[in-house]
Amino acid sequence: MMRPLSASLVILSLAGGLLTASLTAAQNDSLEAREIASLLFTSDSFDPVFSQAAKVGTSIMKVGLEGRLGRQLSEDEARRLEEIFTRAAKEVIPRSDFEAHYVDLLVQHFAPQELKDLAAFYRTPLGAKVLRFSSVMIAEGNAGVQRILKAHERDFHERFRAEFMREFPALRQELERQQRR
Repeated sequence: MMRPLSASLVILSLAGGLLTASLTAAQNDSLEAREIASLLFTSDSFDPVFSQAAKVGTSIMKVGLEGRLGRQLSEDEARRLEEIFTRAAKEVIPRSDFEAHYVDLLVQHFAPQELKDLAAFYRTPLGAKVLRFSSVMIAEGNAGVQRILKAHERDFHERFRAEFMREFPALRQELERQQRR
């Protein structure tokens, strides 16, 4: 038999789920928001989004793996790790989840008339070009940012280290003690 507190929590979570579902359904009533979201997530723009997410996700995984292995991953191993992350994410996370999220964002941040105007714009040749260019901006923009960061990597590390030492003297001392062991 279910304890009263457990039953209350189950009922509360079901009621909350129904309330959330009805609010989301009300937000998703905009045909224009759905159209814009589906246009935003064509395969040309969806792949760069996953690629960027894979870079972030694998950088975290890479640090953990390298710590466990006691060595750095080779470039080939790092590239393959990113490929696995991207492939698994694409297989598990449906594009429709991203589209639904963007529908909610669009409805929250644009008035109904603005959504109609935006959808009409994206149907024009210039609007279609802007959408195509946005995927180029993601892919080429990320590559450019990586080049810029790489060019300033040494200066950044020096500045970060100096700021870290100033801001966290106790952590610095603890790290120094661990290195001496």
